[in-house]
Amino acid sequence: MTVELVFPEQPEPQPEPGRWERLWGAVTGFVNPWKGLAALAAAVIPVPWTGYSAASTWAFTMGEARAMHPALGYSIAIGAFALAARRLTVRRSLLALWATAVTFFGIIGAADWFDVVVIITGVHR
Repeated sequence: MTVELVFPEQPEPQPEPGRWERLWGAVTGFVNPWKGLAALAAAVIPVPWTGYSAASTWAFTMGEARAMHPALGYSIAIGAFALAARRLTVRRSLLALWATAVTFFGIIGAADWFDVVVIITGVHR
């Protein structure tokens, strides 16, 4: 008498997700895509009767602070962004997401690419 062992077929392993799929999964796991688009739109759409958006106003303000002193502009812009990002991690509300988007544009407004040359070489304009 021979006993024949029958093993069930092993399913093929699922392929590993790609880089973009992992990134998209991380972003959508943290923030709802529609909420993110709504916050970005609210940050860059001009406010009625002013003609400027909240993001452009904050970026201009940070640019003026940087004109006074580069460290002042960068510290205010990065500090405000850090506070807004911290608030976003604690409470994922639309307002916190909007504030994070606005303050990110403030960092861009404070940034001057010539500062990299000054840091590396010490040569000012």
